[in-house]
Amino acid sequence: MVIDLAVRRLVCDAEDCTRRTFVEQVAGLTIRYGRRTVALLEVVQAIALVLAGRAGARLAGILHIVVNRGTLLNALMALSDPSPRSPRVLGVDDSATRRGRKYGTVLVDVETRAVLDLLPGREKEPVALWLTRHPGTPAPRHRSDLPGPGWRLR
Repeated sequence: MVIDLAVRRLVCDAEDCTRRTFVEQVAGLTIRYGRRTVALLEVVQAIALVLAGRAGARLAGILHIVVNRGTLLNALMALSDPSPRSPRVLGVDDSATRRGRKYGTVLVDVETRAVLDLLPGREKEPVALWLTRHPGTPAPRHRSDLPGPGWRLR
């Protein structure tokens, strides 16, 4: 499908303006420097998230969307990372990255069991710094305070 769209081209009269011409955008249909509509771009991004690469290009071909694997990978790289939510319960534990030689502090979202970060060392200063960078995070609790499924008390 080809959309033949006529838009206004506007000219700026100000001499100190770095851009001389502007083109109006149609909300929900066009984006600046875009070669695809907003809806098609969302479909391409969804395919890139699920399959990317060659498999995504094959699926796009079946859906009659002309993109190659490089385009899908570029669409994937252009997406912003999802912002992680603040955990309601933060678990803190130390672990050895090399047996008995190098230690780190593991921060875990207790409810989802997702590892949030691995901090160097076993001191409290990196944990305090991490907490100041992530406002809204509750005070950490030790795993022995949180009995529940999958958690063992030692």
